[in-house]
Amino acid sequence: MKVPRARRRGKSKMFTVNDFRAVADAKLIKGDEAEKGRVVALVNDVYRTAPLMKLKFETGKSCYLPAFSGAYVGMPINYLDPLQPVNGAILRLKDIPTGTDIYNIELMPNDGGKLVKSGGGSAKLVENVQGTAAIALPSGKVIRLNPECRAIIGKVANSGRVEKPFYKAGNKFHSIKSRGRYWPMTAAVAMNAYEHKFGGKRRSSQHKSKSVARNAPAGAKVGTIAPKRTGVR
Repeated sequence: MKVPRARRRGKSKMFTVNDFRAVADAKLIKGDEAEKGRVVALVNDVYRTAPLMKLKFETGKSCYLPAFSGAYVGMPINYLDPLQPVNGAILRLKDIPTGTDIYNIELMPNDGGKLVKSGGGSAKLVENVQGTAAIALPSGKVIRLNPECRAIIGKVANSGRVEKPFYKAGNKFHSIKSRGRYWPMTAAVAMNAYEHKFGGKRRSSQHKSKSVARNAPAGAKVGTIAPKRTGVR
């Protein structure tokens, strides 16, 4: 029996992820004082779905962040100035008006930003009372965070990335290859028996158990991992 693809990925150079990111970390700078900044560069990063903007502040600090829709080189950026809640401003949640679109939201104060960073994404501040800030994520889920957490006002740039079709399989191949992923993916049940443990049968009749132990080695977890129960209820 051939080794399943999930196990080959740990050994083969063919499946090794090539990290072409221009910037390893794109996070907010640490600081509690209001200051002025400026967009000094817009950077394309093939590993991300949105361009990055390089900010430089009066104190000499600089950082890379996901660019917002409408950003341009030379644009002034307000940092922690509650009097100017405009697009691109970096503010604490408690200083942002209710109903504002935000992104790059911190889960904990000064963690640099963890939520809503993909191209075209944005969350909405729906409530800011009783020492908590309620955020409606793009999925529709509402979470409550510390109002001292920071976020960027606006929507992430590159919202039209999913609107243009690929037209050719080759374009799709090169797009996926730049992220170090395997494509195209073939269903395991469509393979032959020697190629995969699920192969060699009709798709509609999978009589072999798919359960696999919790402590199975990495890459060997093909199927249902440590299920509490299987089968039709």
